[in-house]
Amino acid sequence: MTSLHDIIDSTLQNKDVIMKQQDIGVLRVSGLDSKKFLQGQTTCDMNKLSQDNGLYGAICSIKGRIISSFYIVQRNDDVLMIMAKDLVEKTLLHLKKYAVFFKTTLTDEQDHFAVYTRLVNQKIEDDSNVASSIFTTTQDNDIITLTISQEPLEIQFLITSAKAEIEEKNSELAALAILAARPLINLEQSETILPQWLNMQSTGGISFTKGCYTGQEIVARMQYKGKSKKQLALVTWQGNLDTTKDIVDEQGKNIGQIFDFTYIQDTHYAQVILNIDPSDAEKILLDNQEIILLPLPYSLDSKK
Repeated sequence: MTSLHDIIDSTLQNKDVIMKQQDIGVLRVSGLDSKKFLQGQTTCDMNKLSQDNGLYGAICSIKGRIISSFYIVQRNDDVLMIMAKDLVEKTLLHLKKYAVFFKTTLTDEQDHFAVYTRLVNQKIEDDSNVASSIFTTTQDNDIITLTISQEPLEIQFLITSAKAEIEEKNSELAALAILAARPLINLEQSETILPQWLNMQSTGGISFTKGCYTGQEIVARMQYKGKSKKQLALVTWQGNLDTTKDIVDEQGKNIGQIFDFTYIQDTHYAQVILNIDPSDAEKILLDNQEIILLPLPYSLDSKK
């Protein structure tokens, strides 16, 4: 199986990569009850959020489907939720239904903050925190730096004022961030996916000890009864294929769909949601062409 590190080393070649994320927005939650309010609405444990520690999580419907997934940081007394820009308004309207019972204010800040992605290609000596539920956060010179992945490379979100400009470098190589396999869903995908289908139980996105939140019963039942084999996987291929088609096995049976994809020159990388364990298929095909399965940068062992 192709190594993620080999792909990254040969593609990045130690280049600095910084790219402005035009499709990512910010929802600000402020007020005395902000964390208490979000504790009952998110899959992650808000008690672990601090100015030094960010979180990854989701807001679910009562049916356990993800309304929006996010990274979250604390900035002074405010909580900033980093998510797909086209989901900020929907998430705000959903949360407002519950916020009336708390001392908290929700504000669409996508015009006041900018988010950049920075890639750092460096080997880590200790991989014990690769799938940690806590994401290191530093705050300096009006820039919040959130490390969202350490493996297969270090990926950071730089969150700053929309008026500030950070110089972009080799932005076309930022596509490699897809290999972290910790996705943020968009509006079209909203309320169609369970958290476990994105491996969130293994990437710090779900706490199974925090207590109740909207959709928690469904998410917990899926975890402990294991009714679905669906999982996020990584694949690659050369050339242009029809990504709207189903992924099939060698017998032509539907075994999954493309979740998200990107490319660098002629090489495509994709996150796919498979209906089977990847090891159960000898070949994985898309648009009548075999595509190559890549290893995940984390173990799928459940995080309780």
